[in-house]
Amino acid sequence: MKSKIILSAILLFFSFTCLTAQNEELTKAHNLYKKADYQGAAQVYEDIVTRYGVAPELYYNIGNAYYKAGEVGRSILNYERALRLSPNYEDAKVNLELAQTKIVDNIVQIPPFFIQRWIDSLIKLLDVDLWYTISVVVFVFTMLCFLYFIFGNNLIIRRFAFYGAFILLILTFVTGAFGLIRRNELQNHNQAIIMTGTVVIKSSPDKSGTDLFQLHEGTKVNIKSKLDEWTEIVVGNGNIGWLESKTIEKI
Repeated sequence: MKSKIILSAILLFFSFTCLTAQNEELTKAHNLYKKADYQGAAQVYEDIVTRYGVAPELYYNIGNAYYKAGEVGRSILNYERALRLSPNYEDAKVNLELAQTKIVDNIVQIPPFFIQRWIDSLIKLLDVDLWYTISVVVFVFTMLCFLYFIFGNNLIIRRFAFYGAFILLILTFVTGAFGLIRRNELQNHNQAIIMTGTVVIKSSPDKSGTDLFQLHEGTKVNIKSKLDEWTEIVVGNGNIGWLESKTIEKI
């Protein structure tokens, strides 16, 4: 019993120490930002992410610092990261749109089918844990309806319980699937941002390949495949080509 109390006290002290250190670093980053040392502020914010973990607010602050420092690519990268974690983060949306006005490339995106857009928007309404929680709760109600159908006395209510259990079972699988898709979007996405001023897109993964077109800092691309130091990308308008992997950074 005494050992458990000591362990709890140690964990509490460690958590308090980490929280204090994180708050001190956040204050340092905020002060650097106020003093217009935007590069320094961005570096401290990034150190906080490395040490204590990701958060949409941290990526948002990093994006702001890089935008003020004139690094459009890095600002867009971090706004996108903030929105990947929190798709309804309005401040990040507004600042991302502002940063995108600085992009040289004017690529007309091919819009997905409206049903896909609707499903994507629905999935992004909630985070992974909440989708899983809803799935578990719905499953519990499914089992309650099923049990009433088996053991209930009222024939009419039993009939409703049967159909209710069937519908709730479908909802259980749907919400669970939404959670899996949301997690996959966070962990296995294939989007990246051009980080170099001007990048020449090649027809093959080689510097001697034919020049196809150019992309500029801040443009979003989708990663299709990789070969050694080269990455095959797809642009929003459907154009495909190869670029050096070092010129992009994954969101």
